[in-house]
Amino acid sequence: MKEKRDFSFFFAHLFVILQAIMKQIILILAAVAILTACGNHSRRDEIEARRAALVHKQDSALAEAQLRLAVVDSALQVAKREHDAQHQWVMEHATELSDQSAEVVRLNRLRAHRDSLEAEWQTLGAKIKYIRMQKTKNS
Repeated sequence: MKEKRDFSFFFAHLFVILQAIMKQIILILAAVAILTACGNHSRRDEIEARRAALVHKQDSALAEAQLRLAVVDSALQVAKREHDAQHQWVMEHATELSDQSAEVVRLNRLRAHRDSLEAEWQTLGAKIKYIRMQKTKNS
């Protein structure tokens, strides 16, 4: 009989241990479920934060491009005036000038500068158009 008691005590003790383990497993599963539910909400918050950051980035990029376009536009107008004046002067004195004269070289440099400003002006205009298109697309 004594042997039966030892086994019954062993099984009772094993049962208590299994119950404790099962309680821990249930608590762990509940914690995981709660964290998972919170994780989805956190993901939504993350997505909204990224959308807000995108809007902010688009606004700042648009403002920067518009300011740069204003500067480039002013410089382009000045460069066009200088080029036109130099071109007119060179055409008036074309018979007296050689291809390597300082006035012709200056005209070529002014033309290159004007062309680079025009390219930048067009690029900035396309950038502004693209940002506005993306903003309306994301709205």
